[in-house]
Amino acid sequence: MEHLTLKTDPASGATSVSNVFLDCYMPKASGEYTKVYLYLLRILQGGRQDLSVAGLADALEYTESDILRALKYWEKQRLLRLECDESNTLMGIYILQVPAPTGDTERLSVPSGEAVPEKRSYSPGELAQFAEQAEIRQLLFVCEQYMKKTLSPSEIETLLYFYDQLHFSADLIEYLVEYCVSKGSLSIHYINTVALAWAKDGIQTVSQAKERTTLYARFTFTIMKAFGINDRNPVDVELKYINKWLKEYDFTLDLVQEACSRTMARLHKPNFEYADRILQRWADQKVHNMNDVRQLDEEHQKRAARQKPAPSQPATRFSNFEQRDYNFDELEKQLTQNS
Repeated sequence: MEHLTLKTDPASGATSVSNVFLDCYMPKASGEYTKVYLYLLRILQGGRQDLSVAGLADALEYTESDILRALKYWEKQRLLRLECDESNTLMGIYILQVPAPTGDTERLSVPSGEAVPEKRSYSPGELAQFAEQAEIRQLLFVCEQYMKKTLSPSEIETLLYFYDQLHFSADLIEYLVEYCVSKGSLSIHYINTVALAWAKDGIQTVSQAKERTTLYARFTFTIMKAFGINDRNPVDVELKYINKWLKEYDFTLDLVQEACSRTMARLHKPNFEYADRILQRWADQKVHNMNDVRQLDEEHQKRAARQKPAPSQPATRFSNFEQRDYNFDELEKQLTQNS
């Protein structure tokens, strides 16, 4: 690959990292993107003017695709300007002054948290701008091949939401759709559910997604097996419950398995809603491990023993005999009169 030239705005005159970048831009960016930007500043500080995408990838132990995605991200943030030749080959990187905060650049505290932006609708003009991008056209074409149909306007907006608001790369979106289809679901709602989970977990690269899906698939398979379900993948509603147990409640796998086992023992059939009530009660009672569950069980047994009524005496022919209510004074009076 051709060597790149690295330039900076002469007016910047500084080699330190801008506080505006640290306060407003870094909290929103993934760790990989931040590392690329900071490394560019470091190279500039050292006086090097020649570098390559391959060299950056080797130095940071990323793929070249990871480097290019990071550069495009910072270009969107107006912190870089990428210079390309007529064939769209990257030839130079121009580091711009960090823009001052505006209404669109909200000052964030550190850490930024896990808030995920809500999906919004795009105007016809915005959709036309997206359609002009070769990367977007290629992305939609590939997704149509995976989903084996022409995408609806709503499905297109959802995919653009991943790209534009969740800042997923085209490669990551392609893998997202491929992964969901491989699980037997062509539903855009299922794909959106998985995408939001990835965004909350800070997934930004295909390698991160593959690592997560491998672990998540193992957890999901184990939970489905605990319910006796071995012949299908979870549907959307079941997936939401599993995400809730593992993410919102932050329960370990053995706790979820225990709730499933208790559900099966009580109902003799899988029931995600019943298992959720068990886990919700455990969450309210600050359960963190199986020792906590055993302690709750012991306390429940002690309460039940205290509330249990004393056993009644066994019935005999004497105790079953209905006793009469005699008036002994009256009997005595009658006996006196008769004597």
